[in-house]
Parts: sequence; C-alpha cells; structure tokens
Amino acid sequence: MGSDGDLPLITILALAVARVLEVCNFCPTNSRRSRDSKSSLRTDDGSGEEEAALRKDSESTLGTDNISCEEYDVFLSFRGPDTRNGFTNCLYHGLRDAGIRVFLDDEELRVGKEIGGELSKAQDNSQIFIPVFSKGYANSSWCLREVAHMVKCTSNSDGKKEILPIFYNLDPDDVKLKTKLYKGAMTKHTKKFGSDELKRWENALVEVARIKGWVLKGKGQQEQIESIVEEVSRKLNTRHRIVTEHLVEDTAQLEAIMKLLDVGSGGVRFVGIHGMGGVGKTTLAKVMFNKLSIHFERSGFLEDVRASSQPHGGLLELQKKLLSNLAGDAVANQIKDVDGGVRMIKKALINKKVLIVLDDLDKKEQLEKLAAKSDWFRSGSRIIITTRDESILMTQVGSSNEKVLYQPKEILRYEVHEMRFDLALHLFYKHAFKSDYDFEEYDGLSREIVRTVGMLPLAVVVIGSNLFDWSKDLGHSDKREVWDETLKKLKEGPFEDVRDTLMISYERLEDKHQEVFLDIACFFINVDKTYPVIMWKDLGFFPSIAMRVLSQRSLIKIRDDNRFWMHDQVRDFGRYIVLRVYPRKFCRVWIREDALKLLEGKKRSEDVEALSLTSDGYNHNIAFKELAALPNLRFLQVKDIDLFGNFNNLLSELRWFSWEITHKEFYAESFHFPSLIVLDLSRSNIEDDWDGWSQIQMAKKLKVLDLSDCTKLRRTPNFSNFTSLETLILVRCTNLITIHPSISELQLLETLNIRGCSSLGKLPEEVCSLQSLKQIIMPQNFQPLKLPERFGNLKSLSSFDLNKNPNIYQLPNSIGGAATLTRLTLRGCVGIKELPSSIGDIKMLAELDVSTSGIVALPNSIGNLKKLRVLSLCRTKIKEIPRTIGGLEMLEGLYANKSWDLTDKNMEEIGKLSRLKKLNLAFTSVSRLPPEISHLHLQNLKVGSIELQQVPTLPSSLKVLAIQAMDFSLVPHPSSISNLEHLELHRFSNLRSRYHSTRQDYDSKLKAALMREQPTYQLPSHLLVLKLKSISPLPHFFNLLNLTVLHVIECPTSHLSVTPSLIHLRELNITRCESLEEILGLSLLRSLERLELKSLNRLVEIQGLSELESLQYLLLSCCDLIGQLPNLSKLGKLKHLELEACPNLRPIEGIEGLESRALDSRGHTILERLLNISRSTWLSHKLPMFDVFLSYKGPDTHHSIVDYLHSGMWQEQIPVYSDNDDFRSSEGIGEEILQALTNSNIYIPVFSRNYISSHWCLRKLDHMVKCTSESKGIRRILPIFYDVEIDDVKLETDLYKSDLDRHWINFDHNEVKSWKEALIEVAAMRGFVLKNNSSEEVLQSVIEEVYRARKLLDIDS
Repeated sequence: MGSDGDLPLITILALAVARVLEVCNFCPTNSRRSRDSKSSLRTDDGSGEEEAALRKDSESTLGTDNISCEEYDVFLSFRGPDTRNGFTNCLYHGLRDAGIRVFLDDEELRVGKEIGGELSKAQDNSQIFIPVFSKGYANSSWCLREVAHMVKCTSNSDGKKEILPIFYNLDPDDVKLKTKLYKGAMTKHTKKFGSDELKRWENALVEVARIKGWVLKGKGQQEQIESIVEEVSRKLNTRHRIVTEHLVEDTAQLEAIMKLLDVGSGGVRFVGIHGMGGVGKTTLAKVMFNKLSIHFERSGFLEDVRASSQPHGGLLELQKKLLSNLAGDAVANQIKDVDGGVRMIKKALINKKVLIVLDDLDKKEQLEKLAAKSDWFRSGSRIIITTRDESILMTQVGSSNEKVLYQPKEILRYEVHEMRFDLALHLFYKHAFKSDYDFEEYDGLSREIVRTVGMLPLAVVVIGSNLFDWSKDLGHSDKREVWDETLKKLKEGPFEDVRDTLMISYERLEDKHQEVFLDIACFFINVDKTYPVIMWKDLGFFPSIAMRVLSQRSLIKIRDDNRFWMHDQVRDFGRYIVLRVYPRKFCRVWIREDALKLLEGKKRSEDVEALSLTSDGYNHNIAFKELAALPNLRFLQVKDIDLFGNFNNLLSELRWFSWEITHKEFYAESFHFPSLIVLDLSRSNIEDDWDGWSQIQMAKKLKVLDLSDCTKLRRTPNFSNFTSLETLILVRCTNLITIHPSISELQLLETLNIRGCSSLGKLPEEVCSLQSLKQIIMPQNFQPLKLPERFGNLKSLSSFDLNKNPNIYQLPNSIGGAATLTRLTLRGCVGIKELPSSIGDIKMLAELDVSTSGIVALPNSIGNLKKLRVLSLCRTKIKEIPRTIGGLEMLEGLYANKSWDLTDKNMEEIGKLSRLKKLNLAFTSVSRLPPEISHLHLQNLKVGSIELQQVPTLPSSLKVLAIQAMDFSLVPHPSSISNLEHLELHRFSNLRSRYHSTRQDYDSKLKAALMREQPTYQLPSHLLVLKLKSISPLPHFFNLLNLTVLHVIECPTSHLSVTPSLIHLRELNITRCESLEEILGLSLLRSLERLELKSLNRLVEIQGLSELESLQYLLLSCCDLIGQLPNLSKLGKLKHLELEACPNLRPIEGIEGLESRALDSRGHTILERLLNISRSTWLSHKLPMFDVFLSYKGPDTHHSIVDYLHSGMWQEQIPVYSDNDDFRSSEGIGEEILQALTNSNIYIPVFSRNYISSHWCLRKLDHMVKCTSESKGIRRILPIFYDVEIDDVKLETDLYKSDLDRHWINFDHNEVKSWKEALIEVAAMRGFVLKNNSSEEVLQSVIEEVYRARKLLDIDS
C-alpha cells in the first residue's frame, strides 16, 4: 500500500473521478460548492468526512445567535454510496443556493433502530420530503424507516407537508415492487426486522412511488436539478411577491436593471431604481424579485418603506420585518431599538447571500438603518432600492476595507421611463377589456387615451380599470359615450388617483421649488433652461438647487441639449395645481382663450405673474390699458401681436419679455421696463431701421438680448445703453455683415454667439476689449473670416471653437495673451498651416485639437503647456511630434490616428509623459515605439502602420489594445497583459493602402511580410471584446470564457469554429470573409443577442441559427448564396431583423407574421417585431443601402463642405456613401460604386473647379441622371456649386468647356455626349451655391430631402 503518508489507491481514484465530474460541470454549482464547503471524500473507514462538512455547512447558514438549526424547509434522504458524491451533492447545493434550508441525511452515518432526536425533529419540522430512490436505496433499512416516517408525517399534516420523490436511474415500477430490484432487497430484511415492519415499509414505498416526481434516467441532470429547485421554491411559496394580475413586462427595462445587478458576478451590488410616481418602479422591483430570489439563500421585500417608517417606531418594525424574512423570528425579536437593529442586521446577514428590495424610500436614514454598507452582507448579495428622489441614491455604500474585484462603491442607478407605446396599449387592453386585444370599434379611442396619459403605467391602469367598471353593463352607445367623456376629461388633467400619487412629490417641495416647477409645467417644456434660470435668479428662487431637486425627484429632466423635459401627466398635474389648487388661481395663463379673456376684461389682477399669448392667424393688438391691469407680471410672451399706447411706469416687475414681431412698424411709446433682464426678439421681421431700437435701449438692467433668426438684419443696433448685457445671441442672422462698434462698451458680456452668421466677414477689433467675455460661438463658415489682431486681449476667454472654417488662414500672434483659455479647437481649418509660437504662453490650456486642419508642424513652444491634458492631431499632415512634447507633464491623451505622414522622429519623448493614459498612433508611418512606453500607466493604446517593425514590451496596465501591422511576428504577445479587456488585431494584407507609399513599395513590403510565418496567439482569458481583421491563422478561442463581443473581418478562412468557451458571447460580427463556407458550433451561443453576417459570398447556410434563443438582432447583408434560413420558431426574443442585398433568400419559416412575406432581394429591409402586442405583428421599413451618395473631386473639396456634410449626416444617422474620385484607378465604374449608386436616394455632386477633369466624376454623374429619371420621383440630385458658377456647369463658360474638349479626344464620343447632357441637365436643377448658402442651410435641406425620400419608400405592414 506504500508508506504511511500515501493515500489508498481507491481514494486516489475517487478524487480523480470527483475532479472529472467537476471539470465536466456535472454539478451546476461547482463554484459555490468549493466556496461553501471544503468537501473531502468519505473513505473506507466510514469516517464520513464529507457528510460532516456538509452538515457543518448547512448548520452554519442557519446558526446565528438563537436561530434554531432544527427548522428546515426540505428533508433530503438518500443512499450514500449511490448518489452522495454526485447527484445528491449537487441537488443539496442547488437547494441551498436558492435560499432553501435543507436537512441532508445519509443513512450510512446512522446507528440504532429507531428514528429519534435530531432526525425526528428535522423530519417533523420540514415541509417537503425528497427521497432519492436509487438502485441500492432499498438495501438500507434506515432509508426504509425514513420513507415510512415521511408517509406518517404527511398523512397527519392536513396537507401542509408533501413528498416529492426522485427516481434516480430506475423506474417508479421498481419502487412499487413490481420488479425484482427492490423485491429482492426487501426479502433480505424479513428475518432481521419482522413481517409487520416489512409490510409498513412496503406500503410506504408503494404509496410514495405513486406520487408524481422526477424520473432521472439518461437525462441532463443539471437541467433536472434546476427544475427540482424551481418546483420546491414554488411550493414553499416564500419567494414571490404578488404583482398586479394583468402584468405586461417591459423587457427592455428589466434587462437594463438585470445588467446592473449582474447576479453572476461577485461582490455586493446596490441598484437604485428611481423615477416619477406611477411610472412602475415597484412593479419592476417585484418582477425582478420574483425572477431572482431563487438564486439567493434568503430574500426579503420591504414594501412602501416611506409610509411604514412614518409612525413612531416605524423603522424598528421595518428592521424586525427584514430580519424575520432573512434570519428568522428568533433573531428579529431580539432587537429593542433601531441602533440595536443595525448591529443585528450586520451580525445576522454578514455570512448570507441575500436579495433585499427596499421599496419607496424617501429619506437617506431609511437606507442607513436597513442596508447601509456592502460589508453587512456576503459576496453575491444584491440590494434593490426604489425611490422618487434620486438624491437618496447618491451615497457611498462600499466599505473602505473591501478588496472584492469590481466592487462598486456607489449605488448603481437606473431611471425608469414611461412605457413604450405598444406595451402601454397592451396594458390598457388588459385592464379596459380584461383581454390581450381590444375591440375594433374602440381601437382609435384606446390609442388616443394611452397617448393622452403619456404611457404612464399608473394612469393607464387607473383609467383602463375605471372604464371597465363604468361600462361593463352598458350598451354600445352608452359605453361609447362614457369613453368619449373620459377622453375629454383626461385632456383637462390627470385622474384623481394619479394626482394623489404626484401630489406626494409636489407637497415635499419648498415654496420656491414649487414656483419653478409650475413655471416649467406651464411655459418652459422643451425650452432651453438658460433664460428661465436668469429670470429665477433675479427673483431669488435659487434655480440651481431647485432644478436639482426637481430632477432628483423625477418631476423634470434636463436633456442633453439643455432643454427642460416633463412627462405629459406631470405637466397636466402642474397645470391642474395652477387652475384648481394654487392659492392665487390664474397666476399663470398659457391658454390663448383665457389670455384674451383676461386682457379684454381689463380687470385688475395682482395674482397674474406670467402670460403667454400667440396668434391664431389673425392679428391682435394689446393696448397699454390691458397690460396695466397686470402689475405683477414677470413673464410675457407674445407672437404676431402689435402693442399700442404709452407704457410709461407699467410692468415694473417684468423680467422676461419674448416678442416675435411680424410687422416692422412700431406703435408703442415709453416702451421700457425697469426690471427687464431678458429680451427675446428671435424670429422677428425687424430691420436695421426698426423704430423700436431706441425704445428698448432704455432697459438698463438687460442681461440677455436674443436676435436669433432675424434674417433681415444687416447691422446690429447700437449697444451703448446695454451696459449690463451678459449674453448676446445673433444665431443665423444670415445677412448680418456688421457688428456695431459700440459692442466694446459691453464690459459685462460673457457670451457672444454668432453661429450661422454666414455673411459676416470679420470679427470686429472692438470685441477684443471685452474683458468679461468667456465664450465666442463662431459660425462654421466657408467664406473668408478674419480674426482681430488683438484677440489675445480677451483675458477671460475660456473656450474658443473655430471648427470647420476652411478659409481662416492664421491665428493672431497675440493669442498667447488669452491666459485663461482652456480649450482651443481648430478641426477642419484646412487653411491654417501652422500655429503661432505664442501658443505656448496659454498657461491654462487643457485641450488643443487641430484634427483635420492644415497644420503641418507644431511649434516647440507647445512644450510650455504644463496643464495640457488632451492633444489631438488626427488626420493632419504632421510628420513629427515636437521634441519638447515630453514637457507636457499633465498630458493624459495623445491622438494622432490617420496622420499618415507621422514618423518616428522624437517618438522617444512620449516615454516621458508619466500621466499618459491614451495613445493613438493608428494608421501612421510610425515604425517603432520607444522602450520607455512599457513603464507608462497606459490604459488605451492604438498603433498601426505598414512600417511597424518594433513594438516593445507593453504596459500591464492596458485595458484596450489595437494594433495594425503587416507582420505580427514583431509584435509582443498580448496574453501577458493582465488587465486587457479589449483587443483589436488588424493585419495589412493584399488590400492596397491608398494613403501610403507607391504601389511598388507597398507590394514589396507586403511580399516580405507574407513570407514570414505569423504567430498563433493564445489570447488573454479575461478579454471582453475581440476584433480581428485580416488575421490568419485565426487564434484559438478555447479560453475566452468572459468574451462578450467578437468581430471577424476579412479573415481568409473557409471555416469558423465556435468553441464551448464562447457561451457568454453577446455580439458576433463576421464581415467580408470571402472564403468562409461554414460556421461551426453556432448553436452553442445561447446568450448571443446580436448577429451580423455581411458580404459572405460563399456561405450557403447558417447552421445552428435556429438554436440562438437569446437572439434579438439579426442582420444579413450581401450573402449571395444563402437561400433558406432554418426554422426560427425558437427565436422568441428576436425583435429586429435586417436584410440587405441577399438575392436568393426565400420567405422565413417559423416566425409568425413572416412566413408568407415576400422579401426584397436587392434592397434594404428592416423588420421590427412589436412583442407584447402580438408575436406576429411586424413593422417593415424599406430603406436604401445609402440615403446619400456624395461625389466630389478630393483635392478640391475634401476638407470643406464635404467633411461637414458627411459628419453632419452621420450624426443624424443618415448612411452616406462618400466617393472620392482621387482614389480611383480602373476605367469603368466598379461593382461597389454601381451598387451604391443604385441603392441611394439622394445624389450630391460637389462641382469644384477640377470636377469635370475627372472622367470618373462624369461617369458617376451620368449614372445619377439615369437612376433619377427611372425612379418615379423618389430619387433626387442636389448639386452643390462649390467654387464655380451655375453657368460654368452649363458649359456656357470656358472653365468646364475646355476640360470636356479634352475628353472628346480620349473617350468614346457617345459617352462624352452623354456626359455633356448630364452636366447641362443637373446644372438646371435646384441646388446650392455656396457663396449664397450657409453650410447649415445645405445640411438641413439635405436632411429634409432624405426624410421625404424615405417616406415615399417606406412600407408599413
């Protein structure tokens, strides 16, 4: 047997078998098992070490102070040698991890002949008995005694106890003694125990075998264990909260919350669900609790904490309730006060994995006393909080002594938004009709009611339920009348139940916060917050605090564009307050009829503070006497209204006056208001000689003057009297050519906005004397624009954005004097070739962006910018970084991607940038990185060049790495980077790089690289994102258990194999793999949510697609050989299907609503399923592959209007095909261009001086004309005349004529004739002459045309 220290051979074999079972994932809770108990195998001597460990584990989860370890949910009986080390062990841990208290009994550990003591108490105090009948079970007299006792306990329990048998590798008939298996075993017991006892055991076996249980015979045991655990949990009925009977799940919001909870990860997570009253926070929390509680040892739901904590002693009772749910009554009853409750919660739950929901908190104290810190609970616990007040969630819950990886220190927040319309409509049907569908005659009314209440779940439920109750016994005509009246009443304001819910939030606001809330509800929804804030500040309402409070309590939102948003029901509630509840009724008047009635009555009203009156298409006049009756008016908004009379000493409280003027005549006298601070004349039809200028100049306190869209203004007014002005807005004054010199007197001016002033040729020198000016918002102007020489005198300027001004040629040398400037951006300023050396004097500069500018070199003085954090040099002609760049001691981000000419010179200076976190040198000519880079704390590195030869050891701190190279044998192995999460590998292959050296140079380098064997990587196991382009051979994926995103692009492989390790993959993209014939193992990706397959010309079928049960988004594009998709009936979550240019694809089988739908074989079709209304309801939209085809001559226009249009349209999510003639070499129009032309709706040829010199441009123009003529009005050509006249394109001048004459010599005469006709035809079309149209006007017109074309193309099904 060996020495004393050796294990017996049988033990070694047992350990090996156990290890195999663990590796094969036999037990679904391996990780938990190894954590919860250090199991050791029971050896021949019968010591029962494993069972002792299991028993100790079981007791440790229950034993906290005086908790009785005799209280169990489940009694588990089994025959040790048969199932102990496999099935029973896994079942035990599965039940335990679901929070079920289990008594684990092993007959081998029992002695004696009677059931008594601990075992008797365990059986008596268990609710469910689970005998695991195995082949040897009947050989044990102890097991037979237990079965008989189970039958006795259940028969005397009045249905409170039950038996759930498991038949493990045998049939129920074996247990019913119908076969020899158990019959033979029973015969052996006769002599020892007697016939009476034997008869009792036999009757018990037969009775239990008749109970429906689980037969485990050749089935997947993991799935069976999950089924058993779920059934036991359901029967115990301790896990689920009651949710509304007519539930409609908002899966998108549930999934968003689920991702924050991340139940599979370690650590303790707090997730706060916040939102306005009635939006469905509690319902979402209940659904989450129902779905997740099975995964926790204990779970507790404290409902309505706000109300429950209000009475004296309320918090103490909540603590007791929580402890009772999670630790038992014995522990809960020990606490006497709230502080003692805190101590007990920490003590009792520190070793428990718990799920806690704290519903409707309104004070931080409630959280502090119930679940304050993550170290109160065991790793894996989750705490869900719902509240109306987001500020409660802004607290630290992490403990300073925690060392759990990725342990959030703060509460993760999710804001609940109103339901999607289709879900809200479905919810309405359930309550109004008690059905999933409506009655056809009520469809229109149903939809209008749901829209009227803004999809607020509470309102939908209340109104739907009321309508059902009110009309269930009525005939059709009476019922219809009730519905019509209900809709009318809804339009006047929310129902009482909804108002009561919202009133809770309103009444907790301070008085001044209520004023701000009511102002927004009545006047400022979808309005920029800037002017209201100025008014509220002057009124002493402290708007910053008020807006924060309103936002935290979900009564308002401030959108990304700085505008107020408010839910329709909250808006109506606020207006109801003004009309019905507010002490000073009619304090705010926003309804036109009410406003007219009030003014015409001329009755004095000191209550009215704010009034809005817009025209109904007819002119109305307001006389001074009518406004004299409103002495406390502070906000007045009128449109298309003329004012008459003498306004002297009137409206002394008026702060904000908004007047949209349509007539240039001015009839008022003494039109000045002493308290006016905001004057908004935007969109007015006023000119330079308007008589009102002299009147409004008397507003001495004026802080804001807004003249936006006053398109008839050529000169601004005299500003001499506006000495308090802080903001001057001249946006889109497209004919403005002069700013009055008196602007120099505006010494308090902070903001000057001249965006869209396309005719303004220069910024006046007088601007440079404005010592308070912080911000100048410049026009994006394609006309020459001159900056003043004394620009550096602007001592307060903090930000200067000069983007997309190609005809500015230099910055003033004085710019170094702008000492407070922190941000300078020159993107698209192609006319600026160099920066003045004085740039180094801007000591506060933190961000410098010269991307896509004409800059060819940076001055060495840049090294003096000690506070610079971000330097962007992307897409420039810069060849070397300055030698002083190492002096930028605060630099965190250096971006030079696609600066193709950038070389290695001075690259060693990068090694001195100790704070550098992000470095992007992708698509440059850099051949080496300095060795010092390995010592930096880089988190994001992107580098790539056909020249790349030397990459040193990379920093271990990297999280993102992207490398483009010809030869990856020169690149260090990424597997050693311990923190790497995102990896991109791109090999330059046989695709010619159009930006690099000559073809001969490129091809020779490529040929040499192709001869070298490329490494096969073992990738870092902790990767989350992997993107591969032109990589061969593909790396192995076997260790990528954490990978969620995989992209494989242009990789030369015929087969792509999905390995079992990719089971957590959520996104897979395979594009332009021209040799790919087969995707193997796709069915393994059960978590995959998004699949994109594009330009796979040899792929014939998608095997395994039908098994992707989590798939939500599927895109197939340009897969020519795919004819039939597999039956997709299992894809219940699929809601977005996108098909593009798959000519052989036949109708889709297995998905309701798509089986008979004919598919467009060439176009681009998007199908979206409206789940929760009907599984067969799909919306179909037909789109072009590209909305816009943009054709231009590269050197003429590339960095001007073309870039502006391209980026602007992509921001609007408009697909653009941008074709630069400069990179074409073949004679004909290639297949790619033809397809793009055929599948675009809007064509934009940009006519520049050299456009016609390119036969490529002419061929495309000719094709545009043909496509347009055949499109029946869908397609349009929008020509842009960049630096040429329309007559040039019509061939009425020599500019284009001379180039066309040369083409007659080199090309077929019929083809040239067709080009000539196309030029003349397009020149006659409505287009844009850039010297007459601003870039904004061009972009807006293009966007309008895109949507017009889409509307014609759209097909609603």
